[in-house]
Amino acid sequence: MRWEQFPLDEETPIGQAIRTRQPVFLGDHCFQTLFVHTQLTDSLRFKSTAVLPLLIGERVLGTVTLSFIEDRTFQADEQEFMQTVTDLCAPALDRARLQQEVDHQQIWFRTVNRNSSDIVTVSDGQGVIQYQSGSVERILGYTPQELTGVSVFDILHPEDHLAAQRALSQLQPGSEPISEILRMRHREGHWIWLESVATDLRHNEHIRGILVNSRDVSKRIEAERARKVSVEALQETEQNFRRLAENAGDLVRQYAPDGQLEYCSPNASDLLGYESEELLCLGPLDLLFEEDRSVLAAAFERQLPPDFTQETFEYRLKRKDGSLVWVETTFKAVRDQITQEVAAFITITRDIEQRKHAEFQVKAQLDRYQRLLEFTVSLEHLTDPLTVVREALQRCLTLTEYEYGFALRIDEGEPSVLAVEGQPPGMPVNHAEGLGQLPLSPLLQKALHCRELVVVADDESVMAPPEPLPRDGWRSFSVLPVPKGGAMDVVLVFGSTQAVKTSRETRLLLNNAAVRLGHALERSGHLEQLNTSREETLRALGLALEYRDYETKGHTDRVVHLTDLLGRALGFMGPDLDALRWGAFLHDTGKVAIPDTILLKPGKLNSEEWAVIQRHPSIGFEMLHHIPSLPAATLDVVRYHQERWNGSGYPLGLSGTDIPLAARVFAVVDVYDALTSERPYKQAWTHEAAIEQLCQEAGSLLDEGVVQAFLHVVKGHDEGHMKQVPEM
Repeated sequence: MRWEQFPLDEETPIGQAIRTRQPVFLGDHCFQTLFVHTQLTDSLRFKSTAVLPLLIGERVLGTVTLSFIEDRTFQADEQEFMQTVTDLCAPALDRARLQQEVDHQQIWFRTVNRNSSDIVTVSDGQGVIQYQSGSVERILGYTPQELTGVSVFDILHPEDHLAAQRALSQLQPGSEPISEILRMRHREGHWIWLESVATDLRHNEHIRGILVNSRDVSKRIEAERARKVSVEALQETEQNFRRLAENAGDLVRQYAPDGQLEYCSPNASDLLGYESEELLCLGPLDLLFEEDRSVLAAAFERQLPPDFTQETFEYRLKRKDGSLVWVETTFKAVRDQITQEVAAFITITRDIEQRKHAEFQVKAQLDRYQRLLEFTVSLEHLTDPLTVVREALQRCLTLTEYEYGFALRIDEGEPSVLAVEGQPPGMPVNHAEGLGQLPLSPLLQKALHCRELVVVADDESVMAPPEPLPRDGWRSFSVLPVPKGGAMDVVLVFGSTQAVKTSRETRLLLNNAAVRLGHALERSGHLEQLNTSREETLRALGLALEYRDYETKGHTDRVVHLTDLLGRALGFMGPDLDALRWGAFLHDTGKVAIPDTILLKPGKLNSEEWAVIQRHPSIGFEMLHHIPSLPAATLDVVRYHQERWNGSGYPLGLSGTDIPLAARVFAVVDVYDALTSERPYKQAWTHEAAIEQLCQEAGSLLDEGVVQAFLHVVKGHDEGHMKQVPEM
């Protein structure tokens, strides 16, 4: 056991030396006498000891203890020597302790300095850095040594020089600190926003400079800028909304969640005849046409789903003058960004009167041609000539503007009534039988002789000499000779008690009906002619489009011919080949429902017009799919002939073998004929150029196997041979 392990109380030599601040020299006898209570082990027993206190003035640093195993008496010179050594050790130990404390404080200061969130800078009055804390490296990337002696203006943003100079000029000893937010260049080149607080300590003998504490506030500045930009953007958005709403062609309204109208754009007067202020006093359903009110009322009453964003409705509104206008309104929900609750509804309403009118025209044309197709189908299933004539008379009346009609059989120049549908007031049925004996005008006689449709307006005479106008019961009428070739020579006569302006579509329809009826009468003679007549009927449907779209004249016959050749090459035969050929006849049936303003437009179609054109395969399918006698392959050609191998076609975007084979076969023929035909917007391609284009599209737009088969079919043929179509 060592002495320093004993309790440092007055009962030990160390305690006595510390208490008295005097050295203690003890031999064995004195040690045992004075410190008899101290028990030492045998291994640590000693005979004499010297304990000298380490003193710095009156402060005791500790003791120097010397122990000897022999009993000795310490002489005066020994005591003086040991005291001298002790006196030398005391200040050395004290200096070492002080240096350790200084080193600890310096390490603590450097650590705190380096990890502080603030930069501490001391500079002179001109901004030259005299001291830089270690935290500058973490914030600006420079070491303190790199910035010492450097002017702060060397790393200060040029736009902030004036503010820094002004702050330096305002600093005075004893003045309040000055705060500025400045940009400092990071060592990597970008700028850091610092909030700096400068205090003038040039009078302080320890500092002798300007003390600046700087904190990185870049994120705060960015957040403030972002908020400012957000507020400005919101304000600009609101201004733009008002500007757009006030100048847009559409009517813009804003409703509260309870349905109260809060804002209405000024163009309400253009659409509805009301001023904006007048609409603010009306409910959301007040102007709705009664027949359309239930649809919108149900929408307002139902619970909105959490993910509701917008919904569009079409309905009619009542103008201030009482007239109706078709509109399309998109309801958009505006939600609170925090609660996601609906804060308002924005509605954008546009006039779609013209579009709806066009849709109604398309629907009317579709209905008319649907009935025409049904008429064609009905003729296919009838064999009795008289029944065929009656069916034709009834169907034609449903498809035209006329009120009544007669079917007359001309036998050796003598007319007889076959069928009557309706009857004009005051005119007996047998009156029509004298049509052949009436003194008709030369023009009408020539038309009857040439088997041409004659349309007579209410202000035109048909007799020689002219009859009094207007005619009683026959204000307007038409005479439709049916082409000869069957067992009967038939003329259809249609009339009206009112003046009728016969449309171009009606003329085409009657001509087509006459052709169909003539074919039907001819077919009734024998079964072989039945199949031939079917082909002619389908061809007539294809040609009906050519009457409307003269740019495609001859297209139907050409593609039917080429489709037949290609189908045979690919192994089509019997009913399958017939179905493929009929599909070629009917492929563009849907175009009969396309308005003339679009189908015959000489210039480039806009997006809306092109969208109408793209509907024709679907329209054709809808018109034909319920006809039992048309095979599935025929309907496939009608519906899918505009689909492309890579899925870029329409109407369904089918690709690859998902496209029925019959449609893929016809698509190749259709593309070839389109390339080699002249259009107002392009010259006809040569046969060679068209073949090269087909090869380029093989595997991308067209079935490569079908293209190869087509190339084999046309191998060795020039364009003239390909265009040569046999009489049908």
